[in-house]
Amino acid sequence: MSMSQGGVTVLEGPEPVDVPSQNPDQKVEPNQLASKFKRFVKEYAYHTAGYGGANVSTLKYREQLIQNCSRGVYQLKVNLNDLNSWSTDGELLENELEQNPTEFVPLAERSLKELYEELVMQGPLEEGQTVPDVQLILTCDADLEGSFGTIKPHMVRDLGSAQVEKLVVVQGICISVKKCRHKARRIVWQCTNCENIKESIVPDGYCSSHIPSQCDGNSLGLEKCPPKPFVVLEDRCFHIDEQTIKLQELPEHVPVGEMPRSFDLHMHNNLVDVLVPGTRLTAIGVFCATERSAGASMASGRGRGGVATVKYSYIKVLGVDLAQGGKTAIQVTAEEEEQFRAMAKDPNIRQKIYDSIAPSIRGSAKDVVNEVKKALAVLLFGGSRKPLVGGGKMRGDVNMLLIGDPGTAKSQFLKFAEKVAPIAVYTSGKGSSAAGLTAAIIRDKDGFTLEGGAMVLADGGIVCIDEFDKMDIKDRVAIHEAMEQQTISIAKAGITTMLNTRCSVVAAANPRFGTHDDLTSTVDQCDFEETILSRFDMIFVVKDVRDEERDFELAAHMVGLHSGAAVENREGPIPVLQLRKYLAYCRNRCEPRVSSEAAETLINNYVSIRQSAKQEKSMPITVRQLEAIIRMSEALAKMELREDADEGHVAESLRLFHVSTLDAANKERGEMNFSNMAPELAEKMSTAEEQLKRLVPRGARKKKIALHSALVNTGIDERMANRVIQNMIREGILQELANDTVLRA
Repeated sequence: MSMSQGGVTVLEGPEPVDVPSQNPDQKVEPNQLASKFKRFVKEYAYHTAGYGGANVSTLKYREQLIQNCSRGVYQLKVNLNDLNSWSTDGELLENELEQNPTEFVPLAERSLKELYEELVMQGPLEEGQTVPDVQLILTCDADLEGSFGTIKPHMVRDLGSAQVEKLVVVQGICISVKKCRHKARRIVWQCTNCENIKESIVPDGYCSSHIPSQCDGNSLGLEKCPPKPFVVLEDRCFHIDEQTIKLQELPEHVPVGEMPRSFDLHMHNNLVDVLVPGTRLTAIGVFCATERSAGASMASGRGRGGVATVKYSYIKVLGVDLAQGGKTAIQVTAEEEEQFRAMAKDPNIRQKIYDSIAPSIRGSAKDVVNEVKKALAVLLFGGSRKPLVGGGKMRGDVNMLLIGDPGTAKSQFLKFAEKVAPIAVYTSGKGSSAAGLTAAIIRDKDGFTLEGGAMVLADGGIVCIDEFDKMDIKDRVAIHEAMEQQTISIAKAGITTMLNTRCSVVAAANPRFGTHDDLTSTVDQCDFEETILSRFDMIFVVKDVRDEERDFELAAHMVGLHSGAAVENREGPIPVLQLRKYLAYCRNRCEPRVSSEAAETLINNYVSIRQSAKQEKSMPITVRQLEAIIRMSEALAKMELREDADEGHVAESLRLFHVSTLDAANKERGEMNFSNMAPELAEKMSTAEEQLKRLVPRGARKKKIALHSALVNTGIDERMANRVIQNMIREGILQELANDTVLRA
């Protein structure tokens, strides 16, 4: 406690123990606050168990200050939870920091400067040497649920007038970073008449310094200095770095139908150049409201100057906690960790996860809905990202494409993936551009600024792109690099940089003619390039199967959902919130690798798939497909928190690959598979084949155009006639000869 002796204020000295603490609502003298904060830095200690069970005490912040300053890093990181748990004085300090941060922070930094002189500085200062300023950086344990011992952060859209000039904790995502500027923190003025020197200190934030209007240096009074005689001595001013960051609220916090809101963050000194677009962060700072340009005024009715009453709001950052890749998107407690380890030991955990994926969507044995659920679970868990010796990286995220008929729940799968993934961005192909998906260069009054798009904001999560076929071809080409190399390279407007897009892509599209046609190959119905198709690990052709039994079960299920009778189908074995946390836990704690036995199985199957693809002349199978099978095997092992992917995981991943990508490749080859067709369509195809055999006897030769016209004249559809001719040529029943003729073997 401070005391006064003859007008001299004493900042140091022991405080009596029996003196009651100040009332938090009572105004505390600045010198008392400075004294209490110095005591906190010097005396706060944490205790750990040492050798032999002895209790070892460590002066946390005292040691940190000495070590930082010895390395030339003049800063001290203080956790707000430590400040609160120190003592009653700590509670007082925390209350002052939360209610009056603009006054408290300069006092604390002045105390740190004095502690530097006391604890670090050796001997007196040399000539021309000054004591460096020590920056106070705040941290805290933030939790959206506001559990015990943590601070619940504010939502960006909840910041209002009640939080002005208060300490706030906000969570969001960085969408743009402006270039670093240099601000004069201490300005030295010199009178042009008498050469008198004056100094002025400029506070942090967006503010300017007041120019002294009169000089009081001429003590003799012989000649009065003129008004405003001061000029700035640039070489004697002290500058610090500052930077402006645009913070946008997290995508999962934006209400439906609302525009995402954003605030500018003012970073200074050691907090500069620590963020890139797409970084998720928790910021601690002062919510400030000031004129957009310091000293800005508005004219009144009679031409008089007035102060602007509508202020420009921003956050003056005092500390930032980065969470790149979504590592802290969801907090997992110790009790939940024990629960998740027990869940992973369940032999049926994979089936429970499959059943918890979109439980309101019903599948049957005659469609691929259940396989899509398994594939979506594999995509959500993802494989392992591996660094290469040369500095590159191999992606571990799985990409999936759903293409098929309308009304087959493709968009519902995407919506469920967005809801259950820890980090997710949902967008539609028609409303997305290349800049909106990747990155954009924005020009403002300060120059060019880089803003990240959807794939940059989803770093560490998934991107759901609906209506993928409606995207412009130039926009689809722009995401080639983002899907495979997982980076976005920018070389525009003098900005050359690279942004991370470490995310999975799940896309949904319709065929070119709206619905899937069994008479036309898949490649003819898809308006996609091979370059984009090869980047998808799994491609599912989702058809609306016309079957009486399936239609009855699906109709009963939908009626039950709408009437509220099928309540159990709305929630799977694992609730969505628990599955979301289990996903985040597995992705952050487990990095499986393929075992040696499983690798041998993988190699043999890959060679056999390549040989069969070469003989049948189907879709080319490349190393990308091998990597896809490896990633799927690792994701299956990650569901069980296994460090190794065994032969069972490889076998299941091969099966998924066969029912997805290889099945789509078979459809692209255009082979007639009557078992996959509707009964009436298969019957028509069989009739068309018999009709063609009657028109062309064995050994006969006929022009292809005449044969096509003859089939059409018998009442067969033009597309079906063309498809029957092509299929019989592929099967070897007809042989193509010169002059566009065919010969029946």
